[in-house]
Amino acid sequence: MTSAPGQPSQAAQRRAKPHASTRGAADRVRRSHAQTRSTLRLALCFLGASALAAAWPGHRWLALHLLLAGGFVTAISAGTLMLTVTWSAAPAPPDRWVAVQRWCVVLGAAGLAVGRNAGLPVAVVGVSGSVYVLGLLTLGLLLARTIRRGTERRFDAAVGAYMCAITAGIAGSGLGLTMALGTPSPSLRGAHVTANLLGLVGLTIGATLPFFAATVVRARMAKRTTARRLVVTFGWQVCMVAAGVAALAADAASSAAAALCGYAVGIVAVGVWMPPPTRRQLAWAGPRLVALWAGCAWWCTALVATAVDTAAGRTAFGGRWLLVLAISAYGQIVWGSLAYLLPMLRGGGHERLSEGFATTRSWPGLLAANVAGFAMAGSYMPVAAAAIAVWVLDGAARAIRVGTTRAPRPDEQPPNSEE
Repeated sequence: MTSAPGQPSQAAQRRAKPHASTRGAADRVRRSHAQTRSTLRLALCFLGASALAAAWPGHRWLALHLLLAGGFVTAISAGTLMLTVTWSAAPAPPDRWVAVQRWCVVLGAAGLAVGRNAGLPVAVVGVSGSVYVLGLLTLGLLLARTIRRGTERRFDAAVGAYMCAITAGIAGSGLGLTMALGTPSPSLRGAHVTANLLGLVGLTIGATLPFFAATVVRARMAKRTTARRLVVTFGWQVCMVAAGVAALAADAASSAAAALCGYAVGIVAVGVWMPPPTRRQLAWAGPRLVALWAGCAWWCTALVATAVDTAAGRTAFGGRWLLVLAISAYGQIVWGSLAYLLPMLRGGGHERLSEGFATTRSWPGLLAANVAGFAMAGSYMPVAAAAIAVWVLDGAARAIRVGTTRAPRPDEQPPNSEE
């Protein structure tokens, strides 16, 4: 049977159907948001557990691993998948595989942190680390599958950087397992921290900010931000991570310091590609926007200071600058991002959205985050602890008020109502 004149053949129509269904999948946003909400709940649990562990004297290692391997990486799992679905106009990945990936990271991070801190048998740590690595690998496969099924290509540079970040995270986790199951050394520790902090977490944040900052202020990306410039910037950061890990593993202090400074230059470039804030944008986004820029400033400062320490023969990421990087840099960027994402994911119509944004608009939280940064940089740890406590309590209260469940729109029927 032939097609009518002027119409595409049946074979051509069959080939076009997957593309059309991919682009127009009616439930892709709903499903992606539902997956993100479920994962972010667990990320918030890790952040709360990290705060409790920090208040427990002598458990800094536990608090940092709950924060970084648990809270931040779980949030990365949620955010990267959601953004890739949104940016590429692809269907959301299957719920069951997202759940597998989510729980591998959650159980692996919890098992590693608790098992190592409590001195459990090395088999527990080994199995937990393997499950965690499996979670990272599954995240990479889900991202690759999603981008292949998408129709938009403008954001491929960011997704490519996500894949490099996951590769760095797998390498960093492998180094961490090597130390946990064998004999730790300062060189391996420095390489492990660099691969995870600057690779897994840093590359993900750096690849997201030029796009996400524009979303936060409801603006277009800056005209100077081209795909080629982003690829060059992200590629530079990947090279600096690889060079830093190799140099620290080889005890080459000067080379490691140079790589850290190079990475700091890349952070400045990321800031250049972010849209410059205007007075109107600041008036609307407020602390959400300032937190992204202030976090970048602390990020760059911590890297330069760590490079100086490394060049002087001191342990890389061994003291106050690790805390500044984890809390006032990355923590502040995550805080500002969640202040935007939680109201968006809750939905419920325009009024509910505005109410959520008003709830997460916290100048006291922003002030506390940066007071903590200055206090940690100056080694005034009691002041830092007090500021972090204020920040955590303020953030927890606002997150609870917003919630992590989807609110129905005013014109929607309740779930079990009779029409």
